[in-house]
Amino acid sequence: VIAPDTFRGDVTDFIPKAIWLALTTPQERVNDDLDAVYSYLESENSQHNGKVAVMGFCYGGGKAIRYTSTCRPDAATVVFYGSPLTDVDELKRLKAPVCGVYGSEDAQFPKILLDKFQSALNEAGVENDVRVYDGVGHAFWSDMEQIERGDRPQAEAYGQCTSFLRRFFDA
Repeated sequence: VIAPDTFRGDVTDFIPKAIWLALTTPQERVNDDLDAVYSYLESENSQHNGKVAVMGFCYGGGKAIRYTSTCRPDAATVVFYGSPLTDVDELKRLKAPVCGVYGSEDAQFPKILLDKFQSALNEAGVENDVRVYDGVGHAFWSDMEQIERGDRPQAEAYGQCTSFLRRFFDA
């Protein structure tokens, strides 16, 4: 697991600045950063079987699917409450499955948009496991203690994600 710093060292706990960083970090720069991570992985890991997955939460989820649909269509994608991609032609580029995790009470991504995302994935012929968990909003999974306690739906989302990744890497 590699977690790249696509904000390149710019950190904050001030919400308006965090929003500004998310809105102003260009996808092309994120793509370059993720390409560099993949090149590093290839050069450092002779055991690498060629399979890779890109996963992100919120900002990172939206960036992840845009990266895989343009630069790494063979990479599996996991989107935790990130901006969905609904363009069928862009999604048709994907050659690996997509996992999506969302909350039904997420004001950023209403059900109609999430339905459009899943419909577009299906129309594009992309294997997918997109789920909308009832009664929770954006960023409903915040720490591993929720998983250890078996909190729902956090533990279910964790199981969805880990099962998805196991199926992809074991295939």
